[in-house]
Amino acid sequence: MTFIDDLEQSIDIVDLVWRYTRLKKAGTSYKALCPFPGHSEKTPSFVVSPVKQIAYCFGCHKGWWPVKFIMDMESSEFREAVQILWNITGREIQGFTESKETIQIKKNLYSLYKDASTYYQNSLKENPEIKKYLMDRGLSEEDIINFWFGYADSGINLYNYLKQKWYEDDQIGQSQIFLDLRTKKDKFIGRVIFPIENLRWDTVAFAGRIIGKWEPKYLNSPASDIYDKSSILYGLYKARKVVTQKDQIIITEWYMDTIALHKFGFLQTVAVSGTALTEKHITIIKRLTHKIYLCFDNDKAWEQATKSSLELLKNNGLEVKIIEIQWAKDPDEYLENGWDFQERINAAVSPIEYLIKNTNYNLESIDEKRKFLTEIFETISSYSDNIEQDMYLQEIAKISKTPLKLIYEMYKQRGGVRKKEEAPIIPTSQFSLDDVIISYLYEDPSFTELIESQILFPEAKSRQLDESLRDTAKYFSSIDLETKEKLKALSFQNSQKYVSPEEKKDALLASLVQFNRVSYKKLSDKYKSELAAWDQDALKKYSELLQIAKKHNLK
Repeated sequence: MTFIDDLEQSIDIVDLVWRYTRLKKAGTSYKALCPFPGHSEKTPSFVVSPVKQIAYCFGCHKGWWPVKFIMDMESSEFREAVQILWNITGREIQGFTESKETIQIKKNLYSLYKDASTYYQNSLKENPEIKKYLMDRGLSEEDIINFWFGYADSGINLYNYLKQKWYEDDQIGQSQIFLDLRTKKDKFIGRVIFPIENLRWDTVAFAGRIIGKWEPKYLNSPASDIYDKSSILYGLYKARKVVTQKDQIIITEWYMDTIALHKFGFLQTVAVSGTALTEKHITIIKRLTHKIYLCFDNDKAWEQATKSSLELLKNNGLEVKIIEIQWAKDPDEYLENGWDFQERINAAVSPIEYLIKNTNYNLESIDEKRKFLTEIFETISSYSDNIEQDMYLQEIAKISKTPLKLIYEMYKQRGGVRKKEEAPIIPTSQFSLDDVIISYLYEDPSFTELIESQILFPEAKSRQLDESLRDTAKYFSSIDLETKEKLKALSFQNSQKYVSPEEKKDALLASLVQFNRVSYKKLSDKYKSELAAWDQDALKKYSELLQIAKKHNLK
């Protein structure tokens, strides 16, 4: 048994799934509406089996075991998912989980930030002039509640509130909310508070916006054991489901821009919290969508941030466009003026069009156009996708008013030879016949003898099928997580379709008949090609193959 098997057996998958969606008992299993973003349904097709420790959606045709469920639900990597399960179970895994001391510090911080957020929210209620300020900015009561707005009124009052919650001074100090515990001075004092959440809706940090024109405009919590701003996208917890449904994400620079866009129905919007877009942000985004719209403030800093983001985003298999804000300094102001933001989305430009529009070269000058093309070709050659390169070359020809043939020639001369487009990879079925057969073994290893007896052409067995039949326990302990997930899903699907052992056996036999038909076709083609070379051994094998096929009615 692997450490992952041990971890998963220590957790009840029903309890785990219940943390994310409401389950209803259905016989020996539980049912619910699919909790995963991108799948909206009215009739429950999501089934959780406590016996098999698996969840399966008959709408998505996907299965989840505890680690995979957390990875998909939390948009997390494998190691992060193991860590989350450890937090739930308390089972320590060497090399994957943190020390008990570190875990306890994190738990205390999560709890403290939640309590501090509650204090700030209550403080806002007690300061109507601050609430009026927010409403004058176009926010409604509902917006204030939905985004947990707060206000930092007094450091000493917050400190006393936390002490009443039984936090020790060292725990309060670890939160880094206070400039100095001796003076009890809150670093956010006099600021409107934006709680920042992770994907589990835990408050992990605060941003404070000054009221008035003093600097800095925003003040953020520093990095901590629970907050890494390079991996946090503000508003993603609320936006995640809509991002997958619409298959696009809008990225803004600041909190108010995201809140304003949510208010106007653009719920697929998040903010980078005043920092640059990072590799960690991109990793998270790619799990949800491949269509990104950048929408930063309309100033010089925005221009640089956009260019930096484009450099980071290229060659990541993402479709990137830039939303240009006209007649306003940022999305928030644009919306306040009553202009249609959907028009800006529809008019979003490609990275190359953006770079052309924002070039400092005078494209009416032949000399400057030549310099510009040399520079832009350098950018295009850095894209690894040949189709993307070709698309951008056509775009350059159109925008720069240069004949396409000339653009191709110039690009080729500088070494940017476009490679011949490779044939598209045609996706195969989600499950192979081998997968189906092995899934029965996963559920019941006693099927080994039946499978061996029914396979008519042993030489046609794949390495995976052969290994699973030779030593079932060893095979299942050595396969990778993706394969294990697939087999578990198939096994669970079989148990839902075929209730009695007889039904299950008949279904397996039907799969084996199909396996033999496919194997016969493959071997027949193989031996026929060898016969063309007058191979006597192939003739003998082909003759035996025909006899077996005729006997079992495979032809």
